[in-house]
Amino acid sequence: MEDIDMAGDDATTGRRGPLAGLRVLDLSAGLAGPYCARLLAGYGADVVKLEQRATPDWTRACLPSVPIGTAGEDAGVTYLHVNAGKRGITLDLGSAAGVRLLHDLIDAADVVVECRPESERNRLGLDRESFEGRHPGTVLASVTDFGPEGPYASWLADDLVHMALSGWMAVQGEAGRPPLAAGGDYISYLTGQVAALGVVAAVMAAEAGGRGQVVDVRAFEVAVTSQLYDTVAYSYTGRKRPRRANTAGQPWVVLPTSDGHVAAASSAIRAWDELWSIVFGPGSLPPRAMAPIDDADRDRHLRVLSELIRGREKRELVELCQTLGHLVGEVHTLTEVLESPQLTARAFFDELDYGDRTLRHPGAPARLPGSPWRARRRAPAHGEHTEEVLAEWLGTPRRRAPAGGSERPLHGIRVVDFTMGWAGPFATQLLSDLGAEVVKVESVTRTDWWRTARRIFTGDAPDPDYLWEQSPLFNSVNEGKLGVTLDLAHEEGRAVALRLIRSADLVVENFTPRVMRSLRLSFDDLRVVNPDLVMVSMPGFGLEGPWRDYRSTALITESAAGLTERCGYRGGVPQVIAMSLADSNAGIVAAFGAVLALRHRRATGAGQHVEVAQVEAVIGHLGAELLQTQLAGRSPERRENTVPGAAPSGCYRAAGEDSWVVVSVRTDEQWRALARVLGLAVTPSWSTVPGRLADRSRIDAEVEEWTRRRPAKEAAGILQANGVPAAPVADAAEVLADPHLASTGFFHALDRPHVGTHRYPSAPMRLSGTPLRRRSPAPTLGRHNDHVLRDLLGMEESEIVRLRKLGLIGEEPLGTKDGRVVVQ
Repeated sequence: MEDIDMAGDDATTGRRGPLAGLRVLDLSAGLAGPYCARLLAGYGADVVKLEQRATPDWTRACLPSVPIGTAGEDAGVTYLHVNAGKRGITLDLGSAAGVRLLHDLIDAADVVVECRPESERNRLGLDRESFEGRHPGTVLASVTDFGPEGPYASWLADDLVHMALSGWMAVQGEAGRPPLAAGGDYISYLTGQVAALGVVAAVMAAEAGGRGQVVDVRAFEVAVTSQLYDTVAYSYTGRKRPRRANTAGQPWVVLPTSDGHVAAASSAIRAWDELWSIVFGPGSLPPRAMAPIDDADRDRHLRVLSELIRGREKRELVELCQTLGHLVGEVHTLTEVLESPQLTARAFFDELDYGDRTLRHPGAPARLPGSPWRARRRAPAHGEHTEEVLAEWLGTPRRRAPAGGSERPLHGIRVVDFTMGWAGPFATQLLSDLGAEVVKVESVTRTDWWRTARRIFTGDAPDPDYLWEQSPLFNSVNEGKLGVTLDLAHEEGRAVALRLIRSADLVVENFTPRVMRSLRLSFDDLRVVNPDLVMVSMPGFGLEGPWRDYRSTALITESAAGLTERCGYRGGVPQVIAMSLADSNAGIVAAFGAVLALRHRRATGAGQHVEVAQVEAVIGHLGAELLQTQLAGRSPERRENTVPGAAPSGCYRAAGEDSWVVVSVRTDEQWRALARVLGLAVTPSWSTVPGRLADRSRIDAEVEEWTRRRPAKEAAGILQANGVPAAPVADAAEVLADPHLASTGFFHALDRPHVGTHRYPSAPMRLSGTPLRRRSPAPTLGRHNDHVLRDLLGMEESEIVRLRKLGLIGEEPLGTKDGRVVVQ
């Protein structure tokens, strides 16, 4: 790995991105691999996209398209989005000379990104054994659907297949109707982000004296990791979340306004006295609806409230609700995303020139002021930079650091974790996986709210003793951490926190901006005691802008980012994404931002304040659709269960109650295979995608006539065996028992106090040279108080006893004793 070079690069600031000087050879096609490389380019790496001379990346042909280059070439919006910031070359990889040239380029690179089928990987010498033997100093990111082994290793997949197989679709949609995909290529983008995180971590390990290694990222595992821990909840409770949308009793609902829709949390829906009586007046709801006591009353309450909300404009309503402190947000169309006052005030979008027009692309998912994102280059035309890159790269192999130890990438890094819920704790859990020591800070007066988040799965069932220790959500996303309690609102508690921060490398928090300021723990406060500190803040809307103080969860950020509007049945009310995509996404982006800033600090000695505005972090998942909106002047139609450019694609009824299978045919070869399996007569008009799209309803009927006579798993297995992408719609129990995940050891078993032994999802990546840390159970409340205060901070036993007597630390929430609420 070459020495880190952080010389000037950004034309406006003179500062260079955190990956400046890094060379990346992108051999991938499609979405996940190219998006990984696009992120690396955005943060300063020199990324070269290599394509076969005769077979360019298939996303170039995805409609609509835009002219690029000087030869009249058009490129589709998906290609333009995930390949911005790169240079492009072509080689003949079918020839021996072309393969030799490929390996010469790899010798000149620090990182290679690939997503090729196993046979092609082996032919090109990109399999792990061959690659590590020939290029021991280079990092290889291998981005695949299912990995090289296991029952599904040869299966074909896209986002529809992954959402079905991983449990996403089983909880999305309405009872009695087909399950729904979430409305976009979200698994691919999550997978690309995980790969980018793994690449930077592996680069840091190599620069610290290790070797290059393989970063193994599998989209199916990413999909399971980023679901709302339904598998763990099923293991804990034996219950599965029902498939329902916009009904009373849900944690959230979408309601129409006079000019669109708003999304509201159930806590807001129930808050008549604190919210709706102020908004509409105390006499607006009938008495029984004001205090619902059963499902019929809840439905009545929701209907009456819906009629009231229908008469108001969404922005006015949301501004008032947010001022009153409640989780209500605008559901934005893609046109409204492009016109958002918050995003405009923060200059979020990158403007790239396409000859006679300028198009806005999503900007940085994480803002690093000391080492900023760059946005200068549109995606390359086919082979546009071949001569230029070959002249630069060939003959300049990278200077490799001498191979040393095999420490994990973040070995020796201490993280102080002030986060709650999912997004922040997921970020710090990933950092722990990579070797960091993470100290999670709660208080006995304010525990992490995910500690009691069981009712989404258990409904009205009585709460158990030690409720705060029995959440499948908290226990899944806080593994591998030390847990302490400190009352930060008390001066002595804050003083102890500052001692902990003085010893740390990184602080992570996910509150609205005013919280850390009010605790006097802002970045400006903390760098007084720790000048080279890296801090990651994860507000919903950002540290600045007119909506900076809006309260948010994934419900609100997805609505503002356009994702909620994209999810749902065509012509129906938008649906909240049941898997809370924005949370897992923000966690991955925050971990990525943290390792970028830590690498920058290693090179320069300078800390910085990383900002992950969660709404901005997820907008990149809709980059292609936002480009399409600008070209067409309107938002594209909702996908429902279709995949752009695939025909047929959809969710089809299988034999059995509420049993479904998805099928997604992108190529003509896959169509011919499907036609053979179904026994369809040759129909010339169906031989092309446009012809099949024009006759979609007839083809869908033929597919469902075949699938409904077979169990979903059997139907999917037959289709996959014949080269047709397909999958059963699996629920939580089926994902937990999935034979492929079992064969790869993806779930790990842990015995934790109060809940016993259960299986939990593992990290969404593998590193071949510096394996990830083995996870320990999530800490019980205050589990490591004595260890952290005595052993890490050097406090005397008498000091610790005093803090406990004052209630500034403890092992049970205030107002409880022996696992139960104490009645005063």
